Amino acid sequence: MKRSPRLHSDERRQAIVGAVRTLFAEKGFDGTKTRELAKAAGVSEALIYKHFPSKESLYAAMLEASAKGPLFAEFNRILALDPSVATLAVMVHFTISYYAHNHQPEKAATNALMVRSLLADGGYARLTYQKYADAWTRKFEACIKQAVKANALQTNDRRGDLSMWFVQHIGFSLMLHRHPAVPAIQYKASEETLVEQATLFALRGLGLKEEVIERHYNPKVMALLAG
Repeated sequence: MKRSPRLHSDERRQAIVGAVRTLFAEKGFDGTKTRELAKAAGVSEALIYKHFPSKESLYAAMLEASAKGPLFAEFNRILALDPSVATLAVMVHFTISYYAHNHQPEKAATNALMVRSLLADGGYARLTYQKYADAWTRKFEACIKQAVKANALQTNDRRGDLSMWFVQHIGFSLMLHRHPAVPAIQYKASEETLVEQATLFALRGLGLKEEVIERHYNPKVMALLAG
């Protein structure tokens, strides 16, 4: 086995996390053996266990590492916005756009991990949702309440928590069907069109009035902000 160069403890942890992400994405949690993780990282199994006492802890470290990129800086920026109808439109667009734009290797690997997890014991998916969904749900619910106050909804019977998950499911399904090298569905539309149409579908599903959507959702502006 080829050994990687000597690194400080924190650097070694980071190197291991980066090296095993693709392997987990390809084989899933249950299908990946510790010896395979060690080989991918260029270290011994003993060294893997020195830094990560279990595969679950390595999963958690991968999740932590993914939260330090520009994508999650945008996630946190949106969470800092005041709850409003405008913020609701931003949150819906961001969610759909995140899953539709699945080209970056790290994001594709993370999404593959999610799919694998959901088809197995769901451990990684639960860990991901526990870390990020609570704050996002609270903000979403607060935005729905503001929409009710602003008389922006056609009906006022929407549960904010369920609505947030339904929007996520739309985006996730888009990613899932477009994840293979040859997409399972040929939508015959650009990514920009898919994001726009799916976002409009979600906003209408939330019950926003058409004039409210026209006022607060500009796909071109949203794309610039997301970029």
